[in-house]
Amino acid sequence: MVKPKRRLMFQLIVLLLLIALVPLMISDTNLVRINEEYLENDLLDSHTKLARQTAEEVSGHLRNTVEKLEIIARLQPLIRSFTDIQKYQLLFFFLEEYPDLISITLMDPKGNVWAEVVRPELSAINLEAREKIRTQVFEEAFQGNVFIADPMGIPEKELSILTIGLPITSGNHVGGVLLADMSMKKIWQIVERIRIRRFGEAYLVDRRGRLIAHRERARALRQEEMQDVEIVGKYLVLGKTGGALPFVDKSGREMLGAYAPLDLEGWGVVVQEPRQDAYIVVAEMKRQILVWGVCTGILVSVIGVWLARRISVPITDFTRSALRIAKGNFNEKITVGARNEIGQLAETFNYMVKQLNRYDKNMRRLFMSAIASLAAAIDERDPYTRGHSDRVTQYSLAIADEMGLPPKTREVLHFAALLHDVGKIGIDDEVLRKPTALTKEEFDLIKQHPAKGATIMAPIQQLKKIIPSMRHHHERYDGEGYPDGLKGEDIPLPARIITVADTFDAMSSDRPYQVAMSEPHVVKQIEAWAGSRFDPEVIKAFVVAHGANKIIGLKRQLAEEGAVLEESAPVSPQSV
Repeated sequence: MVKPKRRLMFQLIVLLLLIALVPLMISDTNLVRINEEYLENDLLDSHTKLARQTAEEVSGHLRNTVEKLEIIARLQPLIRSFTDIQKYQLLFFFLEEYPDLISITLMDPKGNVWAEVVRPELSAINLEAREKIRTQVFEEAFQGNVFIADPMGIPEKELSILTIGLPITSGNHVGGVLLADMSMKKIWQIVERIRIRRFGEAYLVDRRGRLIAHRERARALRQEEMQDVEIVGKYLVLGKTGGALPFVDKSGREMLGAYAPLDLEGWGVVVQEPRQDAYIVVAEMKRQILVWGVCTGILVSVIGVWLARRISVPITDFTRSALRIAKGNFNEKITVGARNEIGQLAETFNYMVKQLNRYDKNMRRLFMSAIASLAAAIDERDPYTRGHSDRVTQYSLAIADEMGLPPKTREVLHFAALLHDVGKIGIDDEVLRKPTALTKEEFDLIKQHPAKGATIMAPIQQLKKIIPSMRHHHERYDGEGYPDGLKGEDIPLPARIITVADTFDAMSSDRPYQVAMSEPHVVKQIEAWAGSRFDPEVIKAFVVAHGANKIIGLKRQLAEEGAVLEESAPVSPQSV
């Protein structure tokens, strides 16, 4: 009976969860999707602005440095009249005034050094690589252009320098070149301070896509190749235009990034962050959705259990009560505190049970009356045995009370005792009413009445459990009885009780061919047959009941009511 309740409870919980969570999950999923789209656009726009700002700051720093160097270039006509000491003093002044500068070199049109000052940081560097870069810068500057070379990393000095070349003009004529080596330290600091959430960063690439500024300086010093990174490759293709896009980095992480070119031809700033970090707000939103979804699910489950119990517990009670009613218990009553339709159903159910109980009692009275009438009709066939079935029934019930038998067994005993001699209907009156002792052939006919009674009552389905006790009320405990020779506890208990009550009534009643024996003598004789004819446990209960005047009292009561106490069978082995 628990399963239906659990099914209903499960169905209610599932239904409530569907009603509560499905719309919530659909709306939240759509909201997250919309937010992801807007967030990605906003993040790409934000990264684009940050990339441009960083590019402008780096460009500004380079322009500022170039402007400082242009001052020296414009002073070149005056410097020619200086002595060598004065020239070096002026260059040292600029070198000390601008810490980013590492060296300043003045060169004539033929590439010869006219004057040069150098910081110690440039000692012990790869002179061949530096000279190659300076040659390239000299050639570009001598064409009348300001030129900034790609940086050269010096890992052993943890330094990266870039060379700047400016033409020294006199009118429209290029009369020399100013070369300056500048430290990338300031540019590194500009790039390194860019932090976006947990792992967002910025870096700088040169015109060939090599890494020249990054918060991991070792990567910048070795000028790591970045052309294979999608966003860098796109920047190198598109040139001076900026942009933003989602991409995958070298390690396979999904990224969101933007790029922006510097004023300097070919250099670019990239700002990027992992897509997972960029969507941390969305991830938090999803987490909140999950948390509140779980909370909602728990709350809905609790409400579902409560509602299910409010509905299923009464239904379960109804079911259990209906089963008890089906088993014949019409005293069932269900109590429901609800004042809704379930409460009304309980009231209707209780009213139905009340009416069924009344109907059952009426039917039981009618059935008992019919059984009693049938028993009386049997007894009426012989005036000497009138009231015998009723007395045997009362004695049997007194023994049952002493044994503490359950109601169901007591009910079987009651009906079987009333009907135990119903088979005598099939015995001829001449044999049944014979005033003298029976012959063997006549006694064999009498011995057929238990089986005849069982056969007569067999079509009545309601007596199915009673018929065995009727059939075997003349069986003996030692197996010498009839009709089937059953032995011991193979004989139904009601039949073992009826045979004691039947024998007591037969021996203590007057018959035309027998005078009633005294009750003490009858009791003593019945006790003597314990274990042979009768069940010892039944005899113990009979003796106790007789000693407590329960059986004597019944006999007197029945006598006062006009019953004629007569034997139902001879006391001899042939009659019992």
